[in-house]
Amino acid sequence: MNSIKVMKKNIVLFTILLSLTFVVHTAEAQDGFFSNAKTLEKGTFAIGLQPVVLTEQEDFLMILRGSYGLSRGLTSHFKVGALQEDVYIGGHLEYNLASEPNSSVSAAILAGVYHQFETGLKFGFNLSRDFHPVSLYGGLNYQPTFINDDVTLNSLLLPIGLDYHIQNAPVDLMIEGNIPLNDDAEYLEAISFGARIYLD
Repeated sequence: MNSIKVMKKNIVLFTILLSLTFVVHTAEAQDGFFSNAKTLEKGTFAIGLQPVVLTEQEDFLMILRGSYGLSRGLTSHFKVGALQEDVYIGGHLEYNLASEPNSSVSAAILAGVYHQFETGLKFGFNLSRDFHPVSLYGGLNYQPTFINDDVTLNSLLLPIGLDYHIQNAPVDLMIEGNIPLNDDAEYLEAISFGARIYLD
């Protein structure tokens, strides 16, 4: 049991140090869902490391994530990305609509805000299905970004991802693609991957 706690501490320290060492070019960023539709149990905390390849912009960034189960069916998410000239920061709330095994699928809605060079909002619908130890998820992600008083980008994306739970370890491995569904979203096309670690 002590060795597991030490391993958790080492993973967290490594995650933080690694995220701080990445320096990337300035790019407009987005963090996708990086999660299936299951919310965290109340009092559960998770930390995630999410490298993002912005394929349309030919750029790369690193995002450090934290999640916390606020109450039954409600999870808070906080994200920060280290950039060369700016910082990507955001947060959203995720609310569970249906959850396996009580339902054939899990479903959640989310809403939040983010800022990098401009401020934007984030609204999403996430649907997932477990095929233990793999969970497949997808949905819709709408991100209005307020460029100035006259211009708003209305980006609509299709996130599709895979969440693999490592047996006998509090770790999920993730891979996700974000497919643009309209012209405004093309610059946010991305592939992300990484890991989420659950802490007691």
